[in-house]
Amino acid sequence: MNLKMRLAVVLLIVCALALEIYAGAIDTEERERGDDIEYVAKDTITLWYTDEALTDYLSSVALAYYESTDVHVELKLVSGLEYLETINYNSIYTDEYPDMFIVGNDSLGKAYLSGLASEIKDTEHVLTDSYFCETALNAVTYNGRHVAFPMYYETSYLLYNRTYLEQIAQTEVLAEWYEAKEDAESADADAGTADGAETGADEGTADGAETGANAEDTDGAENDADAEDSTDAESWAESLLLTEEEFLASPEFAQRVEARILKLVPESIEDILNFADEYDAPENVDSIFKWDVSDIFYNYFFAGDSIQIGGPAGDDPNVIDIYNENTIRCLNIYQDLNQFFSIEADATTYTGVMQEFIDGKIIFTIATTDAVAMLEKAKEEERFAYEYGVGLIPDLSDELAAKEVSVTNCVAINGYSDKKEAASVFARYICATYSDSLYARTGKASACRYIPHDENPVFYTIDQAYALSVPMPKVVESSNFWVELEMCFTNIWLGDDANLTLKKLSEQIKKQVTGEDFVEEYIEIVEEEEETYEDEGMDAGTESE
Repeated sequence: MNLKMRLAVVLLIVCALALEIYAGAIDTEERERGDDIEYVAKDTITLWYTDEALTDYLSSVALAYYESTDVHVELKLVSGLEYLETINYNSIYTDEYPDMFIVGNDSLGKAYLSGLASEIKDTEHVLTDSYFCETALNAVTYNGRHVAFPMYYETSYLLYNRTYLEQIAQTEVLAEWYEAKEDAESADADAGTADGAETGADEGTADGAETGANAEDTDGAENDADAEDSTDAESWAESLLLTEEEFLASPEFAQRVEARILKLVPESIEDILNFADEYDAPENVDSIFKWDVSDIFYNYFFAGDSIQIGGPAGDDPNVIDIYNENTIRCLNIYQDLNQFFSIEADATTYTGVMQEFIDGKIIFTIATTDAVAMLEKAKEEERFAYEYGVGLIPDLSDELAAKEVSVTNCVAINGYSDKKEAASVFARYICATYSDSLYARTGKASACRYIPHDENPVFYTIDQAYALSVPMPKVVESSNFWVELEMCFTNIWLGDDANLTLKKLSEQIKKQVTGEDFVEEYIEIVEEEEETYEDEGMDAGTESE
């Protein structure tokens, strides 16, 4: 081989080595880029979802999971229209189907019966009360089986303007302090007078002795009253020795105000009505209590404790109890509130109500989990000049309880997948392990228990509201119940007879479930037992222009 040939061979070898080194460098660079990472996974599983707000969060979870397990999770955002139908078709007729998918708990019955949601083999004992409340576990239960993992929830609760309540509490506490101070000063003056009288009594006249005897017989009640005043004054301790300025700056004042605020948070609709009667609302306040009466999600609590659809898990078609005395009474109260607060159903939206709350025009409202992020953002942008607080949904009265509804979005494992075990492991990971940052990243409240809420402590109360809620039913035969119930509430709000409207709804749903005509026996409600609410002329209930 001549010299030219040798040089050519050497050159070819050098070029080949250089190309290999370059290709390796490119591969390493791609692996180091988080957004364009090229997976060399030992397995690949696919997750479908419909909410674009989850995209960035799911991508970060998938990357973290790959780095710890070498399992690649392929994500696919799809349309929510005919979601289950699309999954079912692709699972049967194509190779492009999910191994798992995120779905609302109200669709789990349909998903399970069509073979799309398979029973969970909970080998790690995640689906227990150690990780999830009973509401979450009921939400993912169908026919006695767990058929998904709870991921995040939506429910309602009482939202209130804490600044307004604090102003009321401060005024009341200061007034009580003044009263206690006056009582103490009066008691001191009385004590001085009594000392003078005792000195005069030393002369020991018979009349004086007789008077004392009569006083002992007749003044017992007055002595008890004086003792009560003394006890009340004593409860203020050393604060009565302070000046007003010193008292306002004292820890005791702050503690008493905080306790009073908690007392002002209504525990029932009756409390709200009493508040509306007694409270002299600031000029800026248009409504004491206002909520979106057009949406069943914010209305459901009125009848949530008396209506039963599907039992605790919402999956039993034999449990249909809509038309009963308590439900009628609850919705009669609901209808009466229209006369008191005058909220126009066709002109009210949740977005509009929240804007009015941000503007300080509403004191109490019914909100969902998104309100916290909404209010915090408004604070940052200096559009919300108040403090807010949250409480549990108020009962209707001492006799009629309230119960909100909740939707739990879950991760279901596709029954047609041949990677069920790998998909189940990831579903456990995303729902029970990697969930601390879910709300901060997506605005979705994790269904997992014991998530720290250091940045938003109000979520401890909202989590409690979720735990007390009833899951949206998943009885397949009554899938239109939600829509029909919303129409029922709207018609009752506008004046339709609650008794007849509920009777008709119950007959319709029972016919759908049983396939046979059904006629409810009419329930007679004694009118004099019904309590009605009338607007006392307070401007707080009118619509803002």
